[in-house]
Amino acid sequence: MCAVTPSDWMNNQAKSSSWSDHLVKTIHNPVPSSYFKNRDQGACKLALGISTERPLVLCISGNLEEERKGGNILKEILSSEFDDVNFLLIGRTNNSIADHKENIYSLGFIQDELTMQIAYNAADLVLHPAPIDNLPNTVTEAMSAGTAVLAFQTGGIPEMVVPGKSGWLVPKISAQLMAQELHSIVKSKSYKNLRNS
Repeated sequence: MCAVTPSDWMNNQAKSSSWSDHLVKTIHNPVPSSYFKNRDQGACKLALGISTERPLVLCISGNLEEERKGGNILKEILSSEFDDVNFLLIGRTNNSIADHKENIYSLGFIQDELTMQIAYNAADLVLHPAPIDNLPNTVTEAMSAGTAVLAFQTGGIPEMVVPGKSGWLVPKISAQLMAQELHSIVKSKSYKNLRNS
């Protein structure tokens, strides 16, 4: 019997468990080639009805309030003082997460691939607050669109996010630390330097 994992992290987890006597291979998740299309960032923001004056932080998950996807962390970050950025939320939510702030836009749950591509290209960075994750498609899709990712250094994410090249990693699971890193990124505008890399 053989096991296939989508990340080296999960591969190592399997090899240190009851699968230690079996062959375990890693095959990373694929991304459709359509995500690699170069789209104008400003045009994508305008297509979504979002101002081009401020940086746009995309938060995306099937359910934005799910604890294992960082719902509590995201809610804490959104309640912080971030008047100098816009947030775009994609995923199920009861809308209390946005607190009806003017700089928070919500598209709800989306299955349309073109709208997803426009959102990834409109964003200046993707905020991925999950406290544990294997090899998330949202991170892969973001980077395929040239959008850097801010995430926790957990699970398989360090296999994807290379600090200073494709994003930033927060070493400890903490909403406060992630919010501080986001403030620093926005203030320095370092997301602009990572788009091409």
